[in-house]
Amino acid sequence: MAENRLDDSVPACPAWRIRDVVHHLGNVASFIHACVEQGAGEPEFTDAEMLPDDRLLPWAAKEWDRVLDRLAAADPLAAAWNWSTQPHAVSFWPRCLTHEAFVHGWDVADAVGQSLTIPADVAADGVDEILAVHLAAGARDGRLFTRTGRIEVHSTDTGDRWLVELAAAAVHTRAATPGEPRHAQIAATAEELYLDLWGRTRLNLEPHQRHWADQLAAGAPTS
Repeated sequence: MAENRLDDSVPACPAWRIRDVVHHLGNVASFIHACVEQGAGEPEFTDAEMLPDDRLLPWAAKEWDRVLDRLAAADPLAAAWNWSTQPHAVSFWPRCLTHEAFVHGWDVADAVGQSLTIPADVAADGVDEILAVHLAAGARDGRLFTRTGRIEVHSTDTGDRWLVELAAAAVHTRAATPGEPRHAQIAATAEELYLDLWGRTRLNLEPHQRHWADQLAAGAPTS
C-alpha cells in the first residue's frame, strides 16, 4: 500500500509522512521485543535512526517478524515490563501490538485515499484497552479530568457496555449494566467508538457528549 508513497502526508498525524509511520511501527516492534527479552524492569531503549526509503520497509517488516516470533514462543505469564498499571507480563503486549497495527494501518490507508475496516471484535477490544488501560495509566501519570461523574460507553453492534467513573485525578472502568445511573452515554458501533477515541474520526455528538468523549480519548494531555 505504502511502498511507493513514503513521502505522502498522514492527515491523522499531521507532523508525519508515511515513512514516519513505518519508522514508528518498526521501533514499536523493537521496543516490545526488548521488553520481552529483558523480563522485569523497563529496558534501556533508543529508537533506531530513520533509514533510507529503500531499506525502511524491509527493516520494519523484519522487526515485526522478530517480535511476533518472540511473542509466540514466550510464556504469556513470564515477566515483561509495560507502561500500564496492568500486570507486567508478556500477555500484555500482543494486544498492544494488534492495536498499533490497526490504528496506524488505518492512518496509512487514509493517507493514500483508501479505507481500512476495523473488525468489530478488534475495535471493541481496542475500546476496552483505551477505557480500562490507557485511562488508568494516564491518571497515574498525572492526567486530570475536568468533568467528573459516570459515563456509559455502548458499542451498539457488539453489545459491549463500559461504565467509566471519573474523579478529578482518578478513573475506574468496569462493565456496565443497562439502565444503571449515569451522567451521559456515548453509543455507536465499535469501529466508530474506536476511531473517535483514537482521534482518527469524530462522532456526531451533542456538545455535552463531546466533552465527555474527549476526556476519554487516548493520548489526552496530562495536567
